[in-house]
Amino acid sequence: MSGSCSRAPTTFRCLPSPVGRPNATSSPNAAATTGCLVELNGDSGAALAVARKSLGYDRRRGVVRWVCHAMPRPDRHAVDLTEDRTMQTDLQTANPLPMPAPRPGRWANANELPVIDFAPVSGKNEEAIERVAREVHDACRDIGFLTIVNHPVPPEKIRAIFEASRRFFALPLAAKMHAYMGNSNLFRGYLPMDEPGQQPDFRGKAIEGFQPHLDPARMKARKPHLNEAFQASLELPPDDPDVLAGKPLHGQNLWPENLPGFRETVLDYHTTMTGFAALLASVFARGLKLPPDYFAQFYRKPLIQVRLLHYLPQDTQAALEGGDSRAHQDGGGFTMLQQDDVGGLEIKSKSGQWLIVPPVENSFVVNIGDSMRMWTNNRFASTLHRVVNHYGRERYSVGVFANPDYDTVIRPLPTCVDTQHPPTFDQMLSGEAMLFLYSRVWPSKGEPDKVSGY
Repeated sequence: MSGSCSRAPTTFRCLPSPVGRPNATSSPNAAATTGCLVELNGDSGAALAVARKSLGYDRRRGVVRWVCHAMPRPDRHAVDLTEDRTMQTDLQTANPLPMPAPRPGRWANANELPVIDFAPVSGKNEEAIERVAREVHDACRDIGFLTIVNHPVPPEKIRAIFEASRRFFALPLAAKMHAYMGNSNLFRGYLPMDEPGQQPDFRGKAIEGFQPHLDPARMKARKPHLNEAFQASLELPPDDPDVLAGKPLHGQNLWPENLPGFRETVLDYHTTMTGFAALLASVFARGLKLPPDYFAQFYRKPLIQVRLLHYLPQDTQAALEGGDSRAHQDGGGFTMLQQDDVGGLEIKSKSGQWLIVPPVENSFVVNIGDSMRMWTNNRFASTLHRVVNHYGRERYSVGVFANPDYDTVIRPLPTCVDTQHPPTFDQMLSGEAMLFLYSRVWPSKGEPDKVSGY
């Protein structure tokens, strides 16, 4: 797994706020009194110098942190979906208990959502790179989410993928359905709003503790959530050996007709983000006291997926019910998310509170998935999250899910096991686990796989 991207110009700026979000400001004093983020432009050092004054700076760790104030909310209990459950049954739970009323999120306080400057990672100062690796490690351990600024993905590529997304979702439904996911067994293409998985076509195999939100009772209790998606992965030609062998999740993408440039833009973004994923994986490895290229052996033909997402606005109660009933942990290695200025992403803290993740232009929200959590023997946190769009505007986001090769066997890493932390499981085959997840949440043609190596 290798690759690099040209360095993006430094920018660190809070995006325009929708209804209910603290307004952005260019005044550090205003930020200090309102808890808002401020506009920071220029070189990395200057930007961080201002950030330290206005956002709060941890001298020990050298990490810029959010400073936001909690919004007044009703005192209700959030549903707890963090309990591990056995994953090998598809039996419906008889008379499941009703889910508690969803609790609205609050804006994150200082130090709850780490913001990490990635500029040193593109340099040659080993001490600075190791410092970033420690910061990333601690964020993944403590909450499983972080925001990365000064990353190497060019801003023009981010603008291009958002424009492509808006063009696609603006198509008539019939045109989008030309690329309908259910016409394939690769879980690629267009996913209409509230399209469920199809139980007769369940496939794959996982182990206990993987994707606990797939508990059948919780899946049955899902509420409407007005979002649609388009998904694409590594595009392989028909004569690729794995395609010829019928290996699951390998093949070609589905594309809409008469949308010039869309395919090229999506595949280009996939390539760019594969390079960024390699860089991130090297930082994870350093933080885990492994060689920087350790994860490269598991990302030679990765199941990295680009997912374009479009959310319609809902009233507060409907948005809460839909988002809360679909709260989940990601299943793969890690996720790199771009969200627009609407926001709506919320994560569940260890105390059980929902924290709203402020959108920051030209940044990536990175979170750990269940596969990486298990790889690290539960050292890294795979955190429950949801999207609640009650801001009165359409929301667009682009997620890139860095899933390793299909044949990757995930076992607890040697640096994450000791007498105080014995292995929590034996092994899990990555591709089969992802197949287990995908077939339970998305439609598929349901064709039986030719091979399965589990």
